[in-house]
Amino acid sequence: MPIVAIYSRKSKLTDKGESIENQIELCKNYAKQHFNVDEFLIYEDEGYSGGNAERPMFKKMLGDIHKKKFNVLICYRLDRISRNISDFSSLVNLLQDNDIDFVSIREQFDTSSPMGRAMMYIASVFAQLERETIAERIKDNMQQLARSGRWLGGKTPMGFESKPIQYKSKDKINKKMYILSPIEKELNIVIKIYDKYIELKSLTQLESWTLMNNIKTKTNKNFDISILKVILTNPVYAKADELLYKYFEDKGADIASPKEEFDGIHGLMVFNKHDETKNKVIKRDESHWIIAVGKHKGIIPSHEWIKVQELLEINRKKAPRTGTGKVGLITIFLRCGLCGSKMRVSIYRRKSGTYHYYKCLLKDKSKGLKCNVNNLNGKIADELVIKEISKISYEKGRIYGNLKKIRDELTSKSTNITTKSSELQSQIKKYEESIKNLTIQLSENKDSIASKYIIKQIEEYDAKIIHLKNEMDKIISNEDYEKDYRENIDFALALANDFSNNIDKLNFDEKKILLNKIIDNIVWDGEVLEINIQKRNLC
Repeated sequence: MPIVAIYSRKSKLTDKGESIENQIELCKNYAKQHFNVDEFLIYEDEGYSGGNAERPMFKKMLGDIHKKKFNVLICYRLDRISRNISDFSSLVNLLQDNDIDFVSIREQFDTSSPMGRAMMYIASVFAQLERETIAERIKDNMQQLARSGRWLGGKTPMGFESKPIQYKSKDKINKKMYILSPIEKELNIVIKIYDKYIELKSLTQLESWTLMNNIKTKTNKNFDISILKVILTNPVYAKADELLYKYFEDKGADIASPKEEFDGIHGLMVFNKHDETKNKVIKRDESHWIIAVGKHKGIIPSHEWIKVQELLEINRKKAPRTGTGKVGLITIFLRCGLCGSKMRVSIYRRKSGTYHYYKCLLKDKSKGLKCNVNNLNGKIADELVIKEISKISYEKGRIYGNLKKIRDELTSKSTNITTKSSELQSQIKKYEESIKNLTIQLSENKDSIASKYIIKQIEEYDAKIIHLKNEMDKIISNEDYEKDYRENIDFALALANDFSNNIDKLNFDEKKILLNKIIDNIVWDGEVLEINIQKRNLC
């Protein structure tokens, strides 16, 4: 038999209109008529607007949907759930993904029936239309700004600075906009970078060349591959001509400037190049770019810029997969004691077997000009670190004692939580019984002056029940967290009890995880390997 969830919401705490109690009662009656109900789960938010997604019980309900705690969700009216079409559509999709039916009594919206599912699709269409309308409006605005060739702010590319200029709008009003102004010294470096990449055809070799020739970024730092790639792929440096127009036209880009403005003199401005949603910056495909001719001059001939893009694409496809090997146990901790650079693992295959060494990155990139530290034998270094770590005595150490103390406290707390939970359940039951008795009194005295006092008392008891249920939810949530925490501590204690034996039983990935919890850093100065333990793990 299905478990039915009921969601009710009211913006104001009053005894008039569609009260929480009335909504729940109507939903229960509907459920009993249409479903063979096994159990009800009630979610109540009173005093919250439908436009506010931060409703405590609504958020709890969303969590329970992911956990599939019920089979059907019922509300009295659609706006009890949300007044935002997109949010509502997202909820319907979430319910559908978890095989949960949705019912709204007032609108007869029931996804367990064919008509209800049709209404669901209509709601989704409206939500999609809303999203596309917003996206189209943003795109139109970006195109309008792009046609002006202005700089919209942010970090300027190497070779340029942002400069304000005055102009008159169509209605003769003085306004200010920013354009890219050249920094000749930096632009000369950019030209050399393009020329050298075409010659070397390798980002790694290009990086080494910048180090060996002491060529710095605009912030006076060493170039690395990622910075070089940003420069080499930026159309801001390319001279906008017919060839470049055709290049971006073939890529399906949205070209905001007319073809006659691609004069072979000015550079390009690119909008909508990156997607910065969900805390990530992802480069979009060229078909999403908005291309416009800027007010600055280009410095790289179009055919050279296009050639660089083709070389980068060829090299990208040839690049080997990284990070999947089972060598280089201490790579992430290892630093060069002479220059402070990271050290990376290099693998050598001989007839006698496969060997790995750790090399200083700066030494490798600069061909030994910037650093000349000796390479480190990987097999010997990895074994030495494991051997030294296995000597740590955790059983008698402070960290071991603290873990035992925390576990004992959690065990004691768990007992108290069980007691507290029982007390809360008892109080909730008492108030529910009181509300039931007061409701009977209210039905017998509905025309009496006493009715308003009875309603007030019911509201007070109901508020206490909501408070107690929230406390129960917190207790349950904390109990689940602390259970996982206890299990982790038990694992750590078991590991510590026989640390030296256990570490040898771990596989490569498990050893890396364990070392990450113990080691702060490892320094190699060409002769001595220094292992620095994290302070919180000292005995």
